[in-house]
Amino acid sequence: MKSKQQTFFLTRCWRMVNLICWLVHTLWRVRFLKNKTLAERNKELISISEDFLQVINVHIKLNNTPSDKALMPWLTVANHVSMIDMFVLMKYIPGGFIATKNIRKWPILGNLITNVGTVYINRHSRQDITPVSQAIEKALRLDKNVLFFPEAYTSPGLDTLPFKAALFQAAIDAHVPVQAVALRYYDGSDRSDKVSFAGSISVLRSIWQITSIPEILVKVDFAPLLNIGGDCEADRYDLKKQAEQFIRDKVLSDSPLKEQTQITAKQ
Repeated sequence: MKSKQQTFFLTRCWRMVNLICWLVHTLWRVRFLKNKTLAERNKELISISEDFLQVINVHIKLNNTPSDKALMPWLTVANHVSMIDMFVLMKYIPGGFIATKNIRKWPILGNLITNVGTVYINRHSRQDITPVSQAIEKALRLDKNVLFFPEAYTSPGLDTLPFKAALFQAAIDAHVPVQAVALRYYDGSDRSDKVSFAGSISVLRSIWQITSIPEILVKVDFAPLLNIGGDCEADRYDLKKQAEQFIRDKVLSDSPLKEQTQITAKQ
């Protein structure tokens, strides 16, 4: 037993060393993103994401193929569980993020996330909504993908939090599709909340916890594109409802909270 614990500890330490090396290399790489074409920038973001996922031993299972990328740019929305989310998403949909302002203060990672084109929002202020929505619309009109988490907060990942509708308006105004993506995390074959960044956990504590998991499996489901064809008549509340329904159904499909949620819904 002691030998096994020592192996886990050494593996964790080795991953932390590799993660620090990845951070240093990535901070150097993102300095040059602004000088690259959009295609070169997207390729670099995909590479950065793949390197990160390899360092912490994340394996991805796609349950269906992404939508036709010829229809990009997209406003992409997903459930928010962990800092891993953004790297999983960027592997398939490279683009800038909408994030809360406190992320900018994260040690080292805050600088990295800022340099990949993140737009920050004060989730406690309604005054931030209009300028951020306009910034998203502008980016979409420049053929840049934009990704955000409409729950506004991270959850343990076994269910979803209520979605916010406001920023869906940017896709309507820019006349671009909305791509909903559901993320589910597993430790081995079991659903897990160990990667979650919910609550008062610090970023360093979260990283330390993530590196302790021998192998992380992420199942990814892409919804059919919204705000396309006849669906373009939908308003932001319709888009929010459709995206939320798809993502929540997938997240609950094999969650240990599924039965409890169904009982609550019937009451």
